[in-house]
Amino acid sequence: MSGGSSWRSPSTADQYRDHDYADFAQEFLNRNGDYRQDHADTLTRIAEHPQTELEEQEGLSRRWGLSFPHRPAGKPARNARALVTRRRA
Repeated sequence: MSGGSSWRSPSTADQYRDHDYADFAQEFLNRNGDYRQDHADTLTRIAEHPQTELEEQEGLSRRWGLSFPHRPAGKPARNARALVTRRRA
């Protein structure tokens, strides 16, 4: 790899040691332009018709194969808007 550290280097591997599959899947979606556009379009539709929020969130999840297993007791629900955040620098 030119200009950067190799993903195989020990120092780079240490950065990702505590990440799980969900972390990598979310990062993949963060970098996927089609997903980001679909997510933005979904948020726009929800803003225009708030009563469709659950249906829109379920549609986004279905289209992208997202699933959200049951949370442990006492954990707050994650807002669907947190599925993808603004692109990081």
